[in-house]
Amino acid sequence: MIILKVKELMEKQNISRYRLQQLTKWNYKRINAYYFNKVVSINVKELDTLCYIFECDLSELIECKKG
Repeated sequence: MIILKVKELMEKQNISRYRLQQLTKWNYKRINAYYFNKVVSINVKELDTLCYIFECDLSELIECKKG
């Protein structure tokens, strides 16, 4: 199972969903999908954008759990 840590990173850096929407220019539905870990497909450009905004590595953004 792949877990996106967007919500955790947002809380840690005090970034609201509204602010993330402003920074990414993505629609609010897409922001919510990342926030609630409901993303069905991910594109590399989006991951790159999130890593840039959160100033993190991909390994800090994504976790892979077995089970």
